[in-house]
Amino acid sequence: MGADAGSDLVGDFSAGARVLGQYPVMVVPPLIAMAVVFVATVLLFGGAMSMFALDGFSGRRPVAAGVAAGTAALFLVGAAVAMVVNLVSSAVVVVMAKDALTGRAPRMGEAYGVVVSRLGDVVGASLLCALIIGLGSIVLLIPGLIAAFFLMFALQVVLLEGAGPIDGLRRSAGLVGNNLGRAIGLVVGAMVAAFVTWLASVVLHFIPVVGNLASILIAGVFFTYVTIVFVRAFQTLPRR
Repeated sequence: MGADAGSDLVGDFSAGARVLGQYPVMVVPPLIAMAVVFVATVLLFGGAMSMFALDGFSGRRPVAAGVAAGTAALFLVGAAVAMVVNLVSSAVVVVMAKDALTGRAPRMGEAYGVVVSRLGDVVGASLLCALIIGLGSIVLLIPGLIAAFFLMFALQVVLLEGAGPIDGLRRSAGLVGNNLGRAIGLVVGAMVAAFVTWLASVVLHFIPVVGNLASILIAGVFFTYVTIVFVRAFQTLPRR
């Protein structure tokens, strides 16, 4: 990694801390996503338990088959809801980070509007990324990790440059390929931040109730911070 890439990396991570300190409201979208997924999980789990109770009371095979199908459907719905909610949250933070890094106060409502207007492309790009990474991971873990590495900017390309899903993946791969040193530094830095976050969560879990809530907040801070760092890198990486 050259000196320029190293100094740019320092700028990326320091900008992430500065922007997050200036606009702590950016932590709210991931916290909202966690809350929505939790509530949806509780409701779907309750529905599944009700179906199992019905099965137990009836004792009939047709009812058991219906319960199994209904439970499977509930879990699929839950997985889809969790995916969309978390994806929207990620995209909203990307849009807010772009505004904050360009000197404009981020507006959460406006960011949600931008994401909803591009939701089809956002979901399409994410599904393509998941498919490529998943297929690579099935063959061997390493191809999946390599795919994830080269597609790290797909969401930013779609949201901030107005690209479609396929073009977003292609441009992300090209951008990473042309800036390998800095891209590797970003991943290493994110892994260090993840380790620090995990360590803090382990310590906090020894504190009843308050520790668990603090761990959730720290997870939201970590996610937002890393997103800002990657958006800053995306905006300043040389295009060739």
